[in-house]
Amino acid sequence: MSETALQAEQLQQEMRQVRAELRDDVQEMVATARVLREWRAYVRSYPWVCLGAAAAVGYFMVPSRMMVIRPDAASLLELAKQKKLTVKMDQFAQKPSLVRSLLGMAAGTLMQAGVALVTKQVNEYLARSEGAAFPRREGAFP
Repeated sequence: MSETALQAEQLQQEMRQVRAELRDDVQEMVATARVLREWRAYVRSYPWVCLGAAAAVGYFMVPSRMMVIRPDAASLLELAKQKKLTVKMDQFAQKPSLVRSLLGMAAGTLMQAGVALVTKQVNEYLARSEGAAFPRREGAFP
C-alpha cells in the first residue's frame, strides 16, 4: 500500500475511535442528566439538607397572621380628630348559643319528618290512582 492510503486508513480508524468515544460520552451524559433530574437521588444523598429546604419553603409559603388591633375610645377619638378614621361596618358572626343550636336541630328533624310524611302520602295517592286507571291482569309485569 502506498503511504497516502496508509495515512487515510489510519485517519479513518482514528475518526471511528473518536466517534465511538463521543457516543459513549453522550450516553454517559444522558445517564447523568437522568440521575440529576431525579429528586429522589438528592433526598437519598442529602436527606438533612432536603429536610431543611422543605421546612424553609413551608415556612415562607405560610402567610403571616393578620394583626387585629382593638383600639380604646381615646385613640379612636384622636384618630377621628386627625381625620384618619374610617369606619367599616362588618357583620360580626355571633356564636350560636345552646338554645339556638337545639332549635336548629329540632327544625331540621321536623323538616325531615314532614318531607317523609308528604312523600308517603304522595306515593299512596299515586298507587291508588294507578290501580284505578290501569287494573292489573294476571301474567302482567309488576
